[in-house]
Amino acid sequence: MERQPSVILISAVISAVLGLITGFLGGRLAAPPVPQAGAVVQAQDFQLVDQAGRVRGRLGVDAHGAARLTLFGPDGTLPWVSLAATPQGGAELELGDGQQQNAVALKADQGAQNIALYHEGKLRLGLEVQKNGEAAVNLYDKGNRLITLGLTNQGDPHLTFYGEGHKAALEIVSKKNGDRSLNLLGKNGTPRVVLGLKNDQKAALGLFDHKGKTRVGLMDEPSLILLKAGKPVRTLP
Repeated sequence: MERQPSVILISAVISAVLGLITGFLGGRLAAPPVPQAGAVVQAQDFQLVDQAGRVRGRLGVDAHGAARLTLFGPDGTLPWVSLAATPQGGAELELGDGQQQNAVALKADQGAQNIALYHEGKLRLGLEVQKNGEAAVNLYDKGNRLITLGLTNQGDPHLTFYGEGHKAALEIVSKKNGDRSLNLLGKNGTPRVVLGLKNDQKAALGLFDHKGKTRVGLMDEPSLILLKAGKPVRTLP
């Protein structure tokens, strides 16, 4: 009978320990609490993983300060979709084709809006609208611009072909006031041959030297003017 207090004390300690263990396990195994309506969850980076543990999506702020959502392909390495809001106030959307990083790119900011289409990672077609309202369609080969079809903010269309050094080689301009011109340009970008129509009435042909100075002028009056150093030396008839 003298050992009874010790037995009671040991039993109490065992019961308390078992109660703590049961409560701890119950808290760990219980379902996580459901966020209440209106709750705010904050984090610098969210990741979406598949059953194999590969990262398939990421939402966060990149090193340049842009808030970006990126979705990856099955291998978890190549981005297929990238949507971002830049700290400069612009927006970007890039789509991959599964083989190259970029297939389609859409960008908009306070200065311009651009759409770029790629083939095997190289730019082929670009569409842009500038801040002043000018619009253009650009065609590329091996990343070099070859043709531009544009529209000025006054609504005048123009077509430009590019040659050596990515400089304009041929220009066609048509204005709403009736002026038309076909311009052949030299390697330095200066006009060498200009065929023009003024107000849909008077036509003219001008030949220029490599410095852009007029050498020959042919008018439909008719008259032919030969120039040297910018000054007429002979006029026919």
